[in-house]
Amino acid sequence: MDPALRRRSRLPIHLLLVAVTLLAALAARSGAEVITLTEETFSDKIKEKDTVWFVQFCVPWCKHCKSLGTLWEDLGKVIEGTDEIEIGKVDCGASKPVCSKVDIHSYPTFKVFYDGEEVAKYKGPRDVESLKTFVLNEAEKAGENHFFTSQASQNFGTKVRMYRRLAGSGLVLRYSAPYFLLSN
Repeated sequence: MDPALRRRSRLPIHLLLVAVTLLAALAARSGAEVITLTEETFSDKIKEKDTVWFVQFCVPWCKHCKSLGTLWEDLGKVIEGTDEIEIGKVDCGASKPVCSKVDIHSYPTFKVFYDGEEVAKYKGPRDVESLKTFVLNEAEKAGENHFFTSQASQNFGTKVRMYRRLAGSGLVLRYSAPYFLLSN
């Protein structure tokens, strides 16, 4: 067989091997990523609008952190496709200011953040199902609180406008603090 022809016949096999390798690499990364948060990214990420962040705080030398193995990555895969929930990880050895800011004193520590605020700390069993149930419940609570807070804010604005209109009419009763409107 002609050597040039032999090289051409091997080319599709090499391309096939490269394609299979790339697909395998992409499939391995198809699970939800655990996002590494650093001093530069932490504050901005946890302030993302309408996003719940479940963050693990660890240090490389901690035996308890090491014993978790792939737990956090497995949680990321299970949470994949769940809207507005992100799984993050902070290396407190490399990002000490972040860990100081959010009062991390033991490892591992698991905290939930919503709209830039800490809303919960996880202290339960360390298995994927328990972690998943916890973060889904916290996400639901955060969403409800956000809804009621924004509704209360809108209602407060409406009441302030009504108060301003009625203030001179004598229809407003004064209590010790603050003023309340007579309403249905």
